[in-house]
Amino acid sequence: MGKLVVVSNRLPSISEKETSRSRNRNVGGLVSALMSALESSGGGMWFGWSGKSNPDEKAKSASWKSGNIRIVGFDLTKREINAYYNGFCNQVLWPLLHSFHSEVKLHRSESHSYGFVNTRFARELMPYLDKNDAVWVNDYHLFLLGRELRKLGYEGSIGFFLHVPFPSYVTWQILPDPEEFLKAMMDYDLVGFHTRTYRDNYVYSSQRLIDSSWDGKILRAGGRNQRVQMIPIGVDPERFGPTGGGISPGRPRRGLQEEARESKVILGVDRLDYTKGIPQRILSFEALLHHYPEYRRKVCMFQICAPSRSDVPEYIAQKRAVESNVGRINGEYAEHDWVPIRYLYRSYPHDRLSVFYRDAHTCLVTPLRDGMNLVAKEYIAAQDPKNPGVLVLSKFTGAAEEMTEAVIVNPYLTEDVADGIDRALSMPLQERVERHDILLEKVVLHSSDWWFKTFLKELGATTPG
Repeated sequence: MGKLVVVSNRLPSISEKETSRSRNRNVGGLVSALMSALESSGGGMWFGWSGKSNPDEKAKSASWKSGNIRIVGFDLTKREINAYYNGFCNQVLWPLLHSFHSEVKLHRSESHSYGFVNTRFARELMPYLDKNDAVWVNDYHLFLLGRELRKLGYEGSIGFFLHVPFPSYVTWQILPDPEEFLKAMMDYDLVGFHTRTYRDNYVYSSQRLIDSSWDGKILRAGGRNQRVQMIPIGVDPERFGPTGGGISPGRPRRGLQEEARESKVILGVDRLDYTKGIPQRILSFEALLHHYPEYRRKVCMFQICAPSRSDVPEYIAQKRAVESNVGRINGEYAEHDWVPIRYLYRSYPHDRLSVFYRDAHTCLVTPLRDGMNLVAKEYIAAQDPKNPGVLVLSKFTGAAEEMTEAVIVNPYLTEDVADGIDRALSMPLQERVERHDILLEKVVLHSSDWWFKTFLKELGATTPG
């Protein structure tokens, strides 16, 4: 095998001066895992959109080195950004893949732009590829890239990993050309999913729409063979563990418990997105205070919302809904020395989150739909194994398929989440320890290191064509 080439829509925010150690401290789990994959393969390349606009499609690509990894980016035009990224990716694929049918806004011109930009990715990438390279394409922005590379004559291994859910056969047909998407995806030698459900949805859609055959490992259609695997993504447990990734020696420990005083800490950590179910979670906490009045003055909820797509109307409405509910509930229940909900609209680095996780008696991970959700795994990794907190987890996350020892709830039913919080807060120590031991074992087993090594092993086992 030649070099490994990771491809994603956006490039990671990595500077040329950052060392491997500082990268792991400053970037998210996914970026850290993929950079580790590149480093473990002896150094390779990360290719993607620079995040910038340029009216000249022939503008020279930006390129720099981070350690032994080459990072290469190219610019899109403003029209491409609006139609491909803001339009088809964010207004069609994101809600469709998360099964939010009412949020899908289809325009055929944006569908065409999506295909054109995937073609541009292939054209820009092709000069950097050697015949023995392995290409690892990431996520829904680039469903068609494998086909476009094959059209240009690339014959090496190409793998694809979907970081979000793959929807049901019925939902997939909302796309303007659902069959063509599936035919194009057959040009990948390996396709990876987080869960059995997502894998099975993909296989069933392919069987129904492009007459593929499936033997449990290999999908066959149009003269091509494709390995389809369930490879759940994980985190680096040591990064969030009680002895790693937290506050450095000599630095004051500033956590949530100081703010909560004598109250137990309930924590939510999310990107502000309508798929995360944050307004519903706030209402569930209100239901807890209403149906379990004994918790008043004894619990404090901290909801961290990382800003996301702050100029998009749907996300502006989501922020207003959260702030409105927080203000109303605090106005009704707060007392002079107790505020039930603390709303923090900002991002935090992982070392601060590690401290927050360890302070939390309960972590609420209750999206309406989520591909995996790494917050659930980070929280488990951060707990004190002798006195761990309890994870309350939505049944509609990918994490729920493997983290069955969490308290599983239906985020659409506020009373069910309230009951789940009560169960978590009142759980005896022995049960908390037993559940945490099993969950931590799973987090350690399916770590980020295991995820990328397993994907690369499977990609290396493929036979192009």
